[in-house]
Amino acid sequence: MKVPLRSHSVGYVAAFTIMMGLPQPGVDERSAAIFLRDLQRGVARDDRAAVASLIRYPLTVLAGGVRIPMTDNASLLQSYDVVFSPALKALIADAAIPVAGRPAPTTPVIVTAHLVTIGLDAVRIEPVGGELRITRITMPAAAPSPESGGAAGRPARAPERLVLDVGEIRRAGALGSGERDVYLLPAKKNRLLEVRINGVNGRDIVARIVRATGAAPVDQRARDGVRTWIGRLPDDGDYRIEVVRLAPGGASRLSYVMVVSMR
Repeated sequence: MKVPLRSHSVGYVAAFTIMMGLPQPGVDERSAAIFLRDLQRGVARDDRAAVASLIRYPLTVLAGGVRIPMTDNASLLQSYDVVFSPALKALIADAAIPVAGRPAPTTPVIVTAHLVTIGLDAVRIEPVGGELRITRITMPAAAPSPESGGAAGRPARAPERLVLDVGEIRRAGALGSGERDVYLLPAKKNRLLEVRINGVNGRDIVARIVRATGAAPVDQRARDGVRTWIGRLPDDGDYRIEVVRLAPGGASRLSYVMVVSMR
């Protein structure tokens, strides 16, 4: 005797309904701990390809209220030093899942059924296609050095030498009252240079561009300090880009993102 086709159909529908009702795989502490270990190893070893593979693209990166788009693996690697700043690397290195009966970690990792966060949502991790991936980064402000006794007393940071022929690079930082970061940029005469300071209000933080030898400003605007400077460089040689905090009040540290492009 043939079984009516309808009974098979009903069975398939019932099975499908049960499957659809099953809870989707979530996040547990074991999978979160494994992901955190892989992330910490990649950051500690400066294995940029390994770190980039732990990210879902497009990635949302928030820096001082500015969104930095990371559309794919290549864009992340190009801006790796901006996104994974010393402050973010330190935060990741100190991250740990709290354990009952032990002292609270410096940077707690909070694990929920569908989400993992490092710090105060500085790094957000979510399930993507059955695997955990970083889906958002909020760049933390650099903490003042313990030896500095506060923002105003931070030891001067050595100038960072930028390598840029044609294209664009970004750098991020945080300044206390009266502080500055200095970058050295070798360039050819008549190259079109653009320097932009993003993520700040008004003239809270500005950029000044001067010749490294003699410290003569490139022009009047470059001497006074601006949020955006565009111009052709007058000579071959090294130029100093000084990112200076002018705001005397407000937050103890103000974050910024500097974008330098050359054509």
